[in-house]
Amino acid sequence: MDLKPSVPNLGSAGRFTVAAFAISALLWAATASADSIEGQVLGAGAPIAKSTVTLWSASADAPKQLAQTQTGDDGRFTLSAEGSPDSILYIVAKGGVPAGNKGGGDNPAIALISVVGSKPPAQVVINEMTTVASVWTNAQFLDGAAIKGNALGLRIAASNVPNFVGLETGGWGSAIQDPLNGPQTPTMANFATLADVLAGCVTRATANACDKLFVAATPTTGGAPTDTLAAAESIARYPWYRPKQLTRCSIRSIQSRKARTCAPFPICLI
Repeated sequence: MDLKPSVPNLGSAGRFTVAAFAISALLWAATASADSIEGQVLGAGAPIAKSTVTLWSASADAPKQLAQTQTGDDGRFTLSAEGSPDSILYIVAKGGVPAGNKGGGDNPAIALISVVGSKPPAQVVINEMTTVASVWTNAQFLDGAAIKGNALGLRIAASNVPNFVGLETGGWGSAIQDPLNGPQTPTMANFATLADVLAGCVTRATANACDKLFVAATPTTGGAPTDTLAAAESIARYPWYRPKQLTRCSIRSIQSRKARTCAPFPICLI
């Protein structure tokens, strides 16, 4: 019998090595993608350029800044979310140049927020709708742009945000469109009114839109708000105070943006 030495099939081994490397690369890419958040900052449905976007982690202690970037001309951004498992995450966008303002220029009164929870979607939108949803569900934990509270409370508040708004789209959430909250009640109209009030300031629908909003949203104690997030927090805590002024702010914003709905105050979303 003619015995020949066994020679390994280098071609198969090579293909196996290449395949294993490719799988490893895909797994790495998937992990990298899961650790980043892409999104867009919008005002009245239009991009906000050069807005400073910051990713925060909320807990019982002071919130921790995880990442910061600036939006492009299209309002888009990418943030790294590494090292934040099980944390309640939220994103704040401040300042910027809203495309919805034909006059152009930076608006330092812009402050928008989106509470995205411990497992944020890969794509998020930050706008007036996410701000209203995030503020009304987290009002007891908010102090300016800082969210702080007990773990269970933060988790419950964050889980309620998608009921009001779609984090991926910045549009209506699931529960708010149900019959009990939708056309059969004023909930959606109230929500839309609040979003219009903020949009009027974000885009400076009128030259004094922000000034009017801040005066109307001034709480019973303390000074007037200086940005849209502080104004939203004040309205959430004092919905019964100066409702007529806030309604007038909304009507002016709606007329300037040619929107079609307005609702009376006080606002009670939950």
